[in-house]
Amino acid sequence: MSKSNSFLLFIFFSFSVSLFSQKPVVNKVEPPNWWIGMKWNTVQLMLYGENLEGIMANVEQEGLNIQTVHTLKNPNYAFLDLKISPDLEPGTYPINLTKNGHSTTINYKIENRENNEGRHQGYDQYDVMYLITPDRFANGDPANDKVEGLRDEFNRSVDGMRHGGDLRGIINRLDYLKDLGITTLWLNPVLENSGRGSYHGYAATDLYQIDARFGTNEDYKELVEKCHQRGLKVVFDHVNNHIGIEHDWMNNLPMEDWINGSKDNYILDRHYKYSIFDPNDDGTSAQMLRDFWFVPSMPDLNQRNPYVAKYLTQNMIWWIEYTGLDGIREDTYPYPDQPFMADWSKALLHEYPNLNIVGEIWNPDPVACAIFQTGSPLSDQLGYETHLPCVMDFPMSNVLREYLQGKRLEPLYGVFAQDFLYGDPRNVLTFIDNHDMTRGIFETKGADWKTKNKKIKQALTILMTTRGIPQLLYATEINMKGGQSHVELRADFPGGWKEDDRNAFEDSGRTEEENDVFNFTKKLLNLRLQQPELVDGKFIQFSPTYRRNVYKYLKIGANHTYLMIINGHDQEKEIDLSELNRHLDGVKSFQNLMNDEIIPYDQSGTLKMEALGVYILQLKK
Repeated sequence: MSKSNSFLLFIFFSFSVSLFSQKPVVNKVEPPNWWIGMKWNTVQLMLYGENLEGIMANVEQEGLNIQTVHTLKNPNYAFLDLKISPDLEPGTYPINLTKNGHSTTINYKIENRENNEGRHQGYDQYDVMYLITPDRFANGDPANDKVEGLRDEFNRSVDGMRHGGDLRGIINRLDYLKDLGITTLWLNPVLENSGRGSYHGYAATDLYQIDARFGTNEDYKELVEKCHQRGLKVVFDHVNNHIGIEHDWMNNLPMEDWINGSKDNYILDRHYKYSIFDPNDDGTSAQMLRDFWFVPSMPDLNQRNPYVAKYLTQNMIWWIEYTGLDGIREDTYPYPDQPFMADWSKALLHEYPNLNIVGEIWNPDPVACAIFQTGSPLSDQLGYETHLPCVMDFPMSNVLREYLQGKRLEPLYGVFAQDFLYGDPRNVLTFIDNHDMTRGIFETKGADWKTKNKKIKQALTILMTTRGIPQLLYATEINMKGGQSHVELRADFPGGWKEDDRNAFEDSGRTEEENDVFNFTKKLLNLRLQQPELVDGKFIQFSPTYRRNVYKYLKIGANHTYLMIINGHDQEKEIDLSELNRHLDGVKSFQNLMNDEIIPYDQSGTLKMEALGVYILQLKK
């Protein structure tokens, strides 16, 4: 071959390679599918691959339309806005991508929606929510304890490592939870978290995949379906604020402003939550709140980027539609961009009107919590409608915990006296503790376990019979103490693993101390189910002054009236009922609903009560 021919061949080969290298390549598409008949009927597809800058796209199918192609400086990502007609037949449709004369095809699945009967139910004051840290509840499938490709860290002897709890373990215990009187399950996040020390789930590395150590997407859908078959609901723990540092995005950000800051330049510890509504803030503190990273392993997402905002909204809609979820608990609610959070809630509720969303606003001040609930008289200070139906009642939790620690009952009255701040005080999530707080029994002061249990029973009674949606942390019903740190308080439920030396899911596997609280809790939860007016009756309270330290309150329904009394003294007391006279006129006796005892009442205005006692009384005329 002559030198000239060799040169021409080289030029042709180089030109061919150059052209081939420009061929668009797609390795992944998110969301992985969509549905016909959604109100959100223009879905923005995020394409991951190579040579995607400058692509064109078309789809040759009536009822599908590529409205816009968004290409970026980064050639590894592109976005397509795909409009789906309600008349489209379900199927898998080819979308053709072209660039410089080269093309590639992606096949996108559009499905029929499932029958929504019994799905997307929401939750309300009639429910009792049970919070589970999945890694610590029950191991139903030991085969997934370690998964190739994920940093496993499986070691039950170390608190901060993976212990092997999974979705199958929860499915296996649904009858236990139903029998206990639970109506709703809230699982700490179950999305893939491949980073170190991320068993808790709050550092997601794939927003469309269940962590393989918990199971599969299909397992999660099965959990929701089996809950619904038993009349139980499921709440998804969601995080708009941040992801895990080992998310693929962090190796190659789609855009420079996809996150706030960078791996090498970010701010920490700027919990300036009051700045959102502070009339004296110049905007600096509010910006720091919005942009800081919780820890170096949790990059802060920038929801002001419209592609990030749409991705997060579609992601949550996808999980709700795919699984049939009933509600959401939104982590770190005040920290993301607040106009985005309002639009996000509005979009979800537009698609699923019965859905409930509770925001985590960790603040002991009722003003700082109530202002975020839709309908709050304080909302004018925000300057926008949040569309957030429910908030977590940290103020109530704070005073309940202080009572367990040895303080008095009066501050509890003060918290409820500020219910006018909320848009709807019935739609707040109430709790003693959760996965981020030492357990109530760990904080309880007392000379012996019987004394401590009495105070826990008092706290549980207040939780279940005042107002709001009560939430229990897993194993509260067996009085599990946990420990001081986050990892210690999230201890394993005894009996959730085959190798455990006892099974606290069964009466015979619990100690006397554990059964004492378990039996009380079960009775209390089932009482709520049997006596709806105990839940939705008009709530009237009477001040437990510092000297008296006895808290009395009523629930008044159309057919029944209930009187609850909490004796905060460690000695028997003659309880003064004179301030209740207008409600006790004609009452001949009280029925103690916890043991069915009939207590005669002679209109004397007093009632004897044991030390640290609890009464749930139905008034009888």
